[in-house]
Amino acid sequence: MTETIARTGVFLLLASSVALALAVWLRPDFRSQVQSWLKARTELLDRLPDKHIGLWIALAAGAGLYAELMLIRTHASYFQLFAYFKNVSLLSCFLGLGVGYSRGEKTPVGAALALPLLALQIALMFFLRNSGLADYLQNPVSEQLTLGMRQAGAMAEMLTAYGFLAAVFVFNAAAFVPLGHLASRLMLRKPGLVSYGWNLAGSLGGIALFSALSFAWTGPPVWVAVLGICLVPFFMASPRTLAATAIATLALVALLASWSPPGGFEVHSPYQVLSLVFKNQPPPVLQVNNVYYQHIIDLGEEATGDEAEQARWRQHYSLPYTFAAERPEVLIVGSGTGNDVAAAVRNGSARVDAVEIDPAILEMGKRHHPESPYQAPNVFAHVADAREFMRNADRKWDLVVYGLLDSHTLLSGMSGVRLDSYVYTVEAFRAARKRLKPGGALVLSFCILRIELAKKLYGMLKEAFDGASPSVYLTGYDKGYAFVIAEDEHAIAGRKGEGLEEVTQRFGESSVQVDLSTDDWPFLYMPHRTYPVSYVIMLLVLLTLSAGFIRFWRVGGAGSFSFPCFFLGAGFMLVETKGITEMALVSGSTWMVISIVIAAILVMAFLANLAVIKGLVPPRPVTYGLLVAAVLAGMFLSGQLPDLVPTWAAPLAMMVMLTIPLFFSGFAFSFELKRCGSVPAALSANLLGSMLGGFLEYNSMYFGFKSLYLAAVVMYAAAFLTSLLGSRSK
Repeated sequence: MTETIARTGVFLLLASSVALALAVWLRPDFRSQVQSWLKARTELLDRLPDKHIGLWIALAAGAGLYAELMLIRTHASYFQLFAYFKNVSLLSCFLGLGVGYSRGEKTPVGAALALPLLALQIALMFFLRNSGLADYLQNPVSEQLTLGMRQAGAMAEMLTAYGFLAAVFVFNAAAFVPLGHLASRLMLRKPGLVSYGWNLAGSLGGIALFSALSFAWTGPPVWVAVLGICLVPFFMASPRTLAATAIATLALVALLASWSPPGGFEVHSPYQVLSLVFKNQPPPVLQVNNVYYQHIIDLGEEATGDEAEQARWRQHYSLPYTFAAERPEVLIVGSGTGNDVAAAVRNGSARVDAVEIDPAILEMGKRHHPESPYQAPNVFAHVADAREFMRNADRKWDLVVYGLLDSHTLLSGMSGVRLDSYVYTVEAFRAARKRLKPGGALVLSFCILRIELAKKLYGMLKEAFDGASPSVYLTGYDKGYAFVIAEDEHAIAGRKGEGLEEVTQRFGESSVQVDLSTDDWPFLYMPHRTYPVSYVIMLLVLLTLSAGFIRFWRVGGAGSFSFPCFFLGAGFMLVETKGITEMALVSGSTWMVISIVIAAILVMAFLANLAVIKGLVPPRPVTYGLLVAAVLAGMFLSGQLPDLVPTWAAPLAMMVMLTIPLFFSGFAFSFELKRCGSVPAALSANLLGSMLGGFLEYNSMYFGFKSLYLAAVVMYAAAFLTSLLGSRSK
């Protein structure tokens, strides 16, 4: 019944959308009426008083960035497909905003259409998420099995999923054109550098607002309501527009708030959407972004159920303690809802430090795990990133246990911030090794779907432990395998996982060749450095769609496009991405770290723009020289910097090193904006250049993240050369 209602809703929404589009484009009289209505709204915008125009610019820019973050989170939460192609949502927003900024002087401004278009998009995705088509809207290419996706068969599935991705890319870009147009129209009312400063200030506010809502575990109903509140002030002078905006907002909020998973409930953590479903028969199932994550299992003495199944589960979770001293002190990495913690308590551990990055998952474990492991007096729960926790820990453990961090079949898509990328690298295992007591052991559980994945884990552990070979056991739970290794092989020699099949020889003697995952190339599910064919094809499709979209809106006419700003935008995107990945290694891959890095980058740009306004502008060669020098310094020093300064100072030192290039980039951009004379042209080119940087980021899948530094240097060199050529042509 639910599926029928969902399909009907999808059909009606799609039909109404097509009907509206046909009415607009095939009926000149209707199109003329819409144009007249929008022109009237534009006249009202143009009559906003100059006294507070800076605040209006900030509000428009903040609403645009807030909407961008909202849609990125919504896309990834509803469909895991967007988590595999991580930049698609961001690039789509850049495309729409870039086109919108290019239209600052043109009439009419379609700001009144922004929220209805976003509402329609989110409503369509909501219905699709809850329809029978949802299973098709995942990554269906068998090649991507090595990237964490199940193997799919039919070409129809691939065309459905990738067609959906392309359609959302274009529709979302169209929805963001009015938001970019609104901000650029207002920015024409103030001098270029001043209006850009207000734009940056508003963008900071947008980031702060969405970050606060994320930390409060709010979801799409609240996000949409807040966006509506941000846009309402622009339509106060027009009752009809105000009413249309309010209706679109309230209708979407009511739709999103009215749904919860059958037999369970849903929570939006700062990272993802979590659904806890209670079936007729236990155990409950936790889903992350609508995909199975783990069961919450009761293995206590009074547990009831299938005895054979419970015996397998208990055997799996008790395995680490076969290799531990009596009453061990245990560190559990990725403690989740508490299954591993409960096993540690049952097996008599003296102390258990449980590390979980997602506070909402931890809270679910505290409230709903039947064994109440987190309430045990010897259990200490920590909301933290695993790498960051081990870096700053002041103790060592007898056992370091890697739980099934996210069921391991879908690791790369669990979060928009690549939640666990830096947990499974050679450097990460070396960090864990340093936290073992003499005679201690590391036990890593993993779901193995391909021999290449097992070979990678085996090789990474062997590399991290200076050639010592791990023992591997087949546990029988969720296709799970357990890798056991110790600092001193003799400390665990002769111990066996009771009743478990040892398969070490199968992996140790395998001739399969793989590339080991490192902090620079952390792609666990890729057996080799290669360009996945499906990625290349999809990126070519998106590039073609982007070119058509730009051509349709007639962006880049004679004298209206700034190539220096375009290349500065590409470099900006590359340095920002590298800054986030580098900071994740020091302070953790948390949503807070991401927000702080982006905010710091905007602060750097704001300070640089302020300096240019005050006339403190170094010569252009000096600016670009310092910019390239700062990028290269980050390339060569960022890996060593945390070890060269006190632990407490490492995050601040890294933040300065990774964001200082954007300070000099801000100098260069503000200079180009001043020389260009057209705020819309400069910002539009900058945003479209950021799209190029986003596409170039995918090269890291082959060359590694360090290559982004070199790509940024090339982009900044291109900006400098085109700036010189532009000056000479004048």
